[in-house]
Amino acid sequence: MNTKLTNIVEQFAFEGTICEIKPLGEGLINDTYKVKTCETDRPDYVLQRINHHVFPDIDRVMHNIDAVTSHIRNTLAAKETPDIDRRVLRFLPTKKDGNLYTMLNDGTYWRMMVFIDNAITKQNIDIENSREAGRAIGDFQKMLADIPVHLGESIKDFHNMEFRLEQLHNVVKKDPAGRVKEERVQKMLAEIGTRAEEMCKAERLGREGILPKRVCHCDTKVNNMLFDKEGKVICIIDLDTVMPGLVGYDFGDAIRANTNFTREDDPDLSKVGINLDY
Repeated sequence: MNTKLTNIVEQFAFEGTICEIKPLGEGLINDTYKVKTCETDRPDYVLQRINHHVFPDIDRVMHNIDAVTSHIRNTLAAKETPDIDRRVLRFLPTKKDGNLYTMLNDGTYWRMMVFIDNAITKQNIDIENSREAGRAIGDFQKMLADIPVHLGESIKDFHNMEFRLEQLHNVVKKDPAGRVKEERVQKMLAEIGTRAEEMCKAERLGREGILPKRVCHCDTKVNNMLFDKEGKVICIIDLDTVMPGLVGYDFGDAIRANTNFTREDDPDLSKVGINLDY
């Protein structure tokens, strides 16, 4: 067993005896491990290294997550919802200071949460999963509509289309790869140009107070949801990007990722499209 990982786990207030630690999932940002305990009456856990290059303010990220999971837990408890521990993530405090993460001497950040068993993750969806995924995102936002805690931006301007267009324009001016004059690039830039005003409409309405800021997940891919064996979403996971935003962020992100005919980073653009049934 990996001694370093075992030592990290030992910093958290977990129950049971460590039997095994092995990689978990297919995440691209954080390193994730399943911590299996030897006792049948103790839960298993998830150990995760938080990518502090993608999320430079770990304290803010974990503050957001703690606020969101606590509020969801309280909301579910008020409704006397059964199996609450399967419907919202539970992070463990450290033994030393009670924080929800620890920083090692090598500058890496780690956290630990209870593993939700008998749950299924999906990389792709069908028509039934599509409807269920949409419902789950709506429920997630509804439960957080009255959260009393102010959240900060875990990644500044993450879904701000005005900022993203400004980034594009700056790169076009510099043309570091010498591709701006290529015909296919010109077509792409022209297409974006014709849509730019409409693309930024939500940001303008937000500034005018017409669209309110709400708590959004900001990464509403289907693989950020846990399903039960009946195909119902039991828990929304991967909460690092939870922050204030416009509901259109979550809707648009779900459409982009979940209704595409192919994977979101497929280099063959001829395969890309929206499945309207989904």
